[in-house]
Formats: sequence, C-alpha cells, structure tokens
Amino acid sequence: MRVLYVTGMYPNPTYPQKGIFCHEQVKALQKAGVDVTVVVPVVFYDREVKVKTWEYEGVKIRYIKFFKLPGTRDFHKTGKSLFRKLDKKLDLKSFDVYHADAPLPAGMAVMQASKKYGVPFVVHGHGLDVFLDKSYEGAKNCDKIAATCQLVYEQANAVIGVSQKVLDRIQKRVDVSKKGYVVYNGVDTDAFIPIEKEKTDVFMISSVGNLIPLKGHKYLLHALQIAVEKGYHNLKCVIAGRGYLEEELKELAADLGLQDYVDFKGYIPYSEIVSLMQNSDVFILPSYYEAIGCVYLEAMACGVPAVGCRKNGIDEVIIDDENGYLVDNHNIEQIVDCLIALQDEKKCMEMGKAARKTVVENYTWKNSAETLKKAYETACAVK
Repeated sequence: MRVLYVTGMYPNPTYPQKGIFCHEQVKALQKAGVDVTVVVPVVFYDREVKVKTWEYEGVKIRYIKFFKLPGTRDFHKTGKSLFRKLDKKLDLKSFDVYHADAPLPAGMAVMQASKKYGVPFVVHGHGLDVFLDKSYEGAKNCDKIAATCQLVYEQANAVIGVSQKVLDRIQKRVDVSKKGYVVYNGVDTDAFIPIEKEKTDVFMISSVGNLIPLKGHKYLLHALQIAVEKGYHNLKCVIAGRGYLEEELKELAADLGLQDYVDFKGYIPYSEIVSLMQNSDVFILPSYYEAIGCVYLEAMACGVPAVGCRKNGIDEVIIDDENGYLVDNHNIEQIVDCLIALQDEKKCMEMGKAARKTVVENYTWKNSAETLKKAYETACAVK
C-alpha cells in the first residue's frame, strides 16, 4: 500500500521535535509494511525550513512550499493552492490513499486530488478544534473556514480522531459514525522505560508542553505555591517547553516565591525528555483543551503517574486514582491534593506500575499503526 502522508506537523532540521508524534507514527507504519511518502507543506515565507528534502531516522521527507497570504483572510482557500503545488511536484495518481493531518490546508488539498484521480483520502483530527472555529474566532472568514473543514470531513472516505472526543466533536456537525476511527497516539515503550531512581528527599515533578495558555502551567505554579505553604518543601518542578508565555510564567513563579522550586528548561531535545520523565515522581500537565497528549503516555510508559484534566482526551486513558489522577479544568486545589497523595511512596510506585501496564498493553506505536492501517484498507475498499 502506497500512502501520501501530508502534514504540517513534522520535524525539520531546525526544529526536530516539531510534530514528533506524526514522525513516530510514520515509522510505525513503515514497520507495518506501509510505503509512506511524507510531504510537509511550507508557506513560501517560512524561515524555519531551509531544505527541500531531509532524511530523518529512515524517513525521507519532502518540504513543498506553497502560496498562502499572511494572516487569515484566505485561509479557507489555501488547500487549492497546496493541491496545485502537490499536483505539479508529485505523481498523485500513483498512491493508494491520501492521508491529511488536518482539514486545512492538507485535507482540502487531498480532497481536490481525490476528485481528480479517484484516490480515497482520510483526514486525521489531532486537536479538539476540529472545525478551526476556535483558532480563528473573531476572523471575518471564520464561518467560511469552518464550512470548508466540514466539507472535507463530509467528503473524506475515513475520518481519524486521536481520541473519541475528537470524533464526537466532528459528529456534532458531520455524521462520521460509519467512517470514523479512533487511532490513539502511541509511545516507544522500548525507549520510554522505567528506571531505578536514586533515593533522595526531593519529590520531582515534570511538565512538558508548549508555554501557551491552554496547557495550564499557571495552575500548576499556583498549586506548587499552596503545597509549599502547607509545608511540602521537598518539591522540585522542571518545566520543559517553549512559547510566548515563557517570561510571564517565569515572573509568576518569582511572584509566588517559587524560585527554588521551579526550573524552566525551555526547549530540550526529544532524547532528554526520556531522562526527564524517568527521573520524575509525577508528571503534571493541567491542559484544559487537549485531544490526547503524547507526553502523558510517555510519562506513564516510564512508570510515572500522570495528572491530566477531565473532559479532555487523556481521560480516556487515565483511570483516576488507579494509573494516574484526573482533575477538573482550572482546579488548583485538586492538583494540590494529587501532590500530597503521591507523597505516599508506596502509592506512587503502585500507580506508576499500573500506568506502565496501561501503555504497554494499549498505547504503543505498533497499536496505533495497525489501527490506522485498517482504516486505510477500509477507505480503499469503499472508494
């Protein structure tokens, strides 16, 4: 089976961690016998990507520049521009199925290709903002963007969601009950493994994610302050990630008197994330708008309890008080309660073992690739 995998979320030499979950999925698909061609659309004014091709960990990647005006005015039309570029650069009729990582621009582009060449296409929902009307809220063409996304889902031969919540959001406007598939992201359980931690008095907390509002870092910081005030001076929190809130969060930590308790690491290589999680006692990311979150799964694979929010994709994985904890969105006190409960070393260890078991049995990249391959096969059968 030949698959054209079109995604704007993919590593490049400048930022090798970008969209790493898509890259891991592609590698797993290759191991499952799928011939995958990866194409990354790049707007013509992008300065991050400086190469046309790159081979990374056995995957050959093509970066194809296409026309898109800055801003949002014509965003709903960009799929047509991307299709023309793909049609010029690739032999589109040679593929068995097209895979788009989002409805725009990739989904619209492969929809156009599907109409021209009769090749089935799937569109993959990686986030909860499935119609992009949250991302473009307030834009004059927001309704057109949402309508275009809806059309892509309607025309797709299969619709993939990284969690049931993603499919449920699409289902509210488009009936995908007969062509929808949940394909959870996975973990390399041979890389993310538990280790024997050195015995110390420090209770290590890790948090990995972009420093943007929806990741909820400020709630974690406020929870740390309360825990310290309650006498838990053994806490150490390492926050890894980059984003426009970095300075604001550092100032908040200083204002809360957490200079000795919080370490902002900024961007760190993917390989270092493994070590960070392995040496943690708990992973906390109180993200309140998350389709699934690979970082939770990676922490759990390391035998580390994870704390996530209810009503997000991760609550399909974390069983509260068994393999991790679930808290309500924006609820600082519940995060504090988790920190205190996990001071019980025996409980922390047992919960970590349960977390590892959950991931190994259900959330490997092999699991993900096998489910996705079945979706491809079904899409091809009903084209």
